[in-house]
Amino acid sequence: MSEIIKSVAFILASIILARFALPANITPIIAMAVFLPYITKNKHLQTLLPIGILFLTDIFLGFYGATMFFVYGSLLLISVLSRKSYDAKFTGILKTSGLSVLLWHFLVNFGVYLNGLGTVSLAQTYLAAIPFDFRLLVSTLAFSSLFYGANYAVNRYINRQGSKAEPMNFA
Repeated sequence: MSEIIKSVAFILASIILARFALPANITPIIAMAVFLPYITKNKHLQTLLPIGILFLTDIFLGFYGATMFFVYGSLLLISVLSRKSYDAKFTGILKTSGLSVLLWHFLVNFGVYLNGLGTVSLAQTYLAAIPFDFRLLVSTLAFSSLFYGANYAVNRYINRQGSKAEPMNFA
């Protein structure tokens, strides 16, 4: 039951923050994809939830052409990477967060380049994206840390209540 409550709270907070409350490139979507293996073993939920949230918010905010395929594909790959590189340590989530943003940077901006959105070369596209993706990196690390800390606090509370929830490892 606690997994369901945590998942619903996580979903609602992420939807609101991801697309309606935060400025561009400050988003918990990648952090959510990275963190889901920490709160559920359901592989379908780990993969489809971030993509579903992105799709629902894109319905309201608008679609953005062929680059969307690279955005959604990157999020799918990040979900798989997170599941495969799962490490219950805080340092593990930080490493996966950093790798995920790096993956995002290369794949999404390659899509931007292919769609010819005003840059001359692929290198210029990657260079122009650095400030945006740096904000994405900072927000992904911050939200991953926040999710990890919140999950740790919830697990400690549940353990005090007599449940058999697994404590998080900060090593």
